[in-house]
Amino acid sequence: MKTTSAENTIDYGWFRTHLLDDILPRWLSSSVTDNGLFIPHLGRRWNRLEKEYGTTVSQTRLLYNFSKGYELTGDEAYLKAVELGAGFLLERFWDAENGGWFHACNTNGEVLDPNKFSYGHTFVLFGFCHAFRVSGNRAFKNAALDTWEILSEHFIDRYGGLKAAMTCDFKERTEPNSQNPIMHLFEAILAFGALDGMDYMFREAERIADFVLSKLVRQDDHILPEIYTSDWMEEQAGKGGRIDIGHAFEWAFLLSTAVESGLPEIYLDQAEHFIDYGLRIGFDSVEGGIYSPASPEGVAKDRKGWWEQCEATRALMRFAVVHNREDLWLPLRKTIDFIQQNFVDPEHRGWFMSAGDDGTVHWQNKGDEYKVDYHVVGMCMEAIRLEHLHADRSANY
Repeated sequence: MKTTSAENTIDYGWFRTHLLDDILPRWLSSSVTDNGLFIPHLGRRWNRLEKEYGTTVSQTRLLYNFSKGYELTGDEAYLKAVELGAGFLLERFWDAENGGWFHACNTNGEVLDPNKFSYGHTFVLFGFCHAFRVSGNRAFKNAALDTWEILSEHFIDRYGGLKAAMTCDFKERTEPNSQNPIMHLFEAILAFGALDGMDYMFREAERIADFVLSKLVRQDDHILPEIYTSDWMEEQAGKGGRIDIGHAFEWAFLLSTAVESGLPEIYLDQAEHFIDYGLRIGFDSVEGGIYSPASPEGVAKDRKGWWEQCEATRALMRFAVVHNREDLWLPLRKTIDFIQQNFVDPEHRGWFMSAGDDGTVHWQNKGDEYKVDYHVVGMCMEAIRLEHLHADRSANY
């Protein structure tokens, strides 16, 4: 593959510096408690807000963040945080009576929400895979195996999708069906299959991808809706039906990663469709950045959130470099510019949650139970990987 002149306009080093100076050390110093619960609720100055609790989602996304911090730096503080956080998850979030993971606990380990969500369970699987990867602690791998068993037994429905929510004793709660937890289960299984001796899990990843691509993706225009009925038919707009542009880019990246791991190359065809309609519907060609969500008809709303920018940037980088999509360099550059000008806090670093085209910050807090910068870390990690790839290519010319 050739190296393009446009590629040289991407400052890969910015992503590394941003991750190691602006993101990871601030989460490490602000969120980790002595007993291992990670506090996700942080104000603009990285100060803890009066919400001393965490969820399966925040705890496990931060396990991923700190695992990557340790892999990049070798700093034992990150490894200690991983071991403490995974230990707290095992001790306090696990339901010893019924199995599965409670949704929320406070700093004392008291269960605040005993319900169980497929979205949270997929991240528990994801988090324990990364915790085991850096620590080698077999208890974390066993917890991942237990989580997969719970997902298989209680959450995967007769169609091949995921039930959204359960009570603590696994009675199904009425919640809309969404492709979102399925996507994150796919992500988690890719991480699981990458562990030594676990490559058989890639067959489960293939099953999930086939379900999404054959059942959930519209066959006429290749668009993936977000919300579905109980039997996985696209939901109407009046009942929450929409298209999430950020998830189109996220799926494109994950499918490319899956193919790199040995899954069928045909998945790249749909990945290209995700990239193309994501740009067609969501890209702001004037100011840069990605609008999301959109109506079922493909009309994007006037919103640019932090995580959508991360997922678009990560996917566009990957497809421009790895899959030779030179047409993606311009939207990539404009989106990175938009991020740097509108989302990165110039005073306290880190990311605002949403911003307007005029530079207006809509939400200044640095974190909550869903925003713990896992998307930012994933974006930066891909840039670091591509930086090495770019260097290797240049050395061969």
